[in-house]
Amino acid sequence: MMGRTTNSRLRTGILKCGACSCLVLLTASARASQWYVEPRVSLDTFYDDNVRLSTIDPRSTAGGNLTAAVESGRRTEESEIGLSAKVLSLYYTDASDLNETDGYLGFTSIYQLGRSRLGLDATFDYDSTLTSEVETSGLVQVEKRHQRVRVKPSWAYTLTDRARVEANLSYQDDTYQDVEVIPLFDYSFTTAGMSLIYGLTERAQVFGGLSYDKYDADQVDTQSSNYGVQAGASYLLTETMSLSSYAGVRNTHAETPTFFGTEKTDNTGPIFQVELKKSYDQGQLRMSAERSLLPSSSGTLLDTTALRLSWDYQFEPRWKFLFSASGYRNRTPDGEVSRDDRDYLAFSPSLQHQLTESLRLDLSYRYRWQEYDLQTSDASSNAVYLSLQYTMAKESLSKWSVLGK
Repeated sequence: MMGRTTNSRLRTGILKCGACSCLVLLTASARASQWYVEPRVSLDTFYDDNVRLSTIDPRSTAGGNLTAAVESGRRTEESEIGLSAKVLSLYYTDASDLNETDGYLGFTSIYQLGRSRLGLDATFDYDSTLTSEVETSGLVQVEKRHQRVRVKPSWAYTLTDRARVEANLSYQDDTYQDVEVIPLFDYSFTTAGMSLIYGLTERAQVFGGLSYDKYDADQVDTQSSNYGVQAGASYLLTETMSLSSYAGVRNTHAETPTFFGTEKTDNTGPIFQVELKKSYDQGQLRMSAERSLLPSSSGTLLDTTALRLSWDYQFEPRWKFLFSASGYRNRTPDGEVSRDDRDYLAFSPSLQHQLTESLRLDLSYRYRWQEYDLQTSDASSNAVYLSLQYTMAKESLSKWSVLGK
């Protein structure tokens, strides 16, 4: 009960802090340049031969979704503010129980105050487990409503022309609706970190930092505290290619209820990230590998190794080819065998054709594969998408809104 009270106070405090910071940043930039707005609408049709990514009785279905989104913001010499919203309605012809309407709200801001730079990001997601569990538990076989609130304030201070210090705090709260006996548990995840960055040359910089994470799943009374230390460097290999990486170690303390009381465990493990970026005249390539602890709906943190690749190439003025791929390996932090141990792979090639300045046609294919260590069979899915997207040019709000005045 004490944990729930503490979490409630922490959540309220961070949300109040975020709201106050948001008002300060909005007020500070009220006299700045004009606001802009950029709406877009897309209509997708698709076919998926295993929409639930299930090993038992895979269900194939056609369907469609309609997305309406808008981005707005303003930028000055001292500040930048961005607002975004999206509503997505999905329809499945042969799986009507999956029909849903999702929503998203986002806020981001930066304010420069002398040597200090203040930032605040906040998001609200209202979706389902068909998308929210991809990186962690993989429980996409059931469709349950999920919502996530995330607030992330940050601060950076320039010490010298070459050195700066950065600090950040984030709070994330995830809840699930009508899960009944399905092992999906509400949780909160708080992180804090501080790092020092030093520029060796115009092309190279080194950095080191400390981090702290706290995970709480009150419904199953599990808690985890994680301390980490890491060091790394980034280097501009050429004018169009950069490489960054860091490595470190973390120590995790977990408390799990059992029939005989609370079991306390401690374990250590590596954390790292490597990222390569390459820009071309016609596109961009990005590759990364990362190992970290991610919060999950399973009532525990998951030791996750992630591989990601994205590449886009514009081979004609109106034609572009894109390819994206991602893979995840999830294990428990203590290395014990559990039902959460799984491997996941997805990749998607797509072709885009710019019909007009505002209208674009996309054709894409998506492959997904998933396997749990404690299950005897794996699951795979093939899907084809055809999309039409209309994006309006950025428009100043000053002509019809008080925001731009």
